[in-house]
Amino acid sequence: MVFLRAETPPEHPSAPILGEERLGAGVAVTPEHVLTAHYLVLGASTAEVEGFDGRPRPVARVSLDHESGLALLTVEGAGYEPARLAEDDEVRVGDPVFLLTCTGDRERRGANGHVSFVGPFEAFWEYMLDRSIMSTILNPGLAGGPLLDRRGRVVGIVSLGLAAVGRFSLAIPTELFLERRGRLESGAPVPLAERRAWIGFYPQANDDGIALSGVVPGGPADGAGLQRGDLLLSVDGRAVRDLRHLYRALWRRGPGEVVGMQVLREESIHVVEVVAGDRYEFYK
Repeated sequence: MVFLRAETPPEHPSAPILGEERLGAGVAVTPEHVLTAHYLVLGASTAEVEGFDGRPRPVARVSLDHESGLALLTVEGAGYEPARLAEDDEVRVGDPVFLLTCTGDRERRGANGHVSFVGPFEAFWEYMLDRSIMSTILNPGLAGGPLLDRRGRVVGIVSLGLAAVGRFSLAIPTELFLERRGRLESGAPVPLAERRAWIGFYPQANDDGIALSGVVPGGPADGAGLQRGDLLLSVDGRAVRDLRHLYRALWRRGPGEVVGMQVLREESIHVVEVVAGDRYEFYK
């Protein structure tokens, strides 16, 4: 496991929310590749990692995957001992798990608990997993570190802290990395045909439906006139009841395509056409 430090320019669109300096953890999956959470290095101009030998090493390349929320860092000549990865989805509710992380460049911490949930997860930044791993472990340090099973295999990368009782941390399953491993290790871009439509807004599901809590400045939603407080009724004529319905409707489209949205704003219904963006280009 390594300690990660990344610097992002203040003008990068992610900086106002995620900050310019980001600290985290990561785990070696080859002698020269470290797997971590992608938001830790999103837009980074420089990044370095530090292993147990205490020697900082520069990151030569960052390969991002917005769909899974993972990033693979290339650290040339590092010679790290790679962790063992779980190659299946056998983790189940009730299984014991162990979280390993950093609290700083020289301090490592661990904590143990159990898997409390395995299933779908949706978030308000146009992010959704069909399968996530939640545990009873309260992360004692930084995000990006490994979640290990009883056999010492990495079953996930710890991404978020959660507030639900008994579901204190969320991990991105290792199989999502294995599905993308070849592309991430080579640094090849995601093919255009596989990129999803990106709107650049923050939808929040509640009892009344899906309300927009904000838009990304300069993003597609901002340019099309969507506003904070808009209640989203439909996408391309399909009613959307929750975030899962919304994202499935959006991701039928790709970057550059027009997405029709019906919204309720101050007791009036508006139809807004948004030219979908490309998250990889916007946040590069």
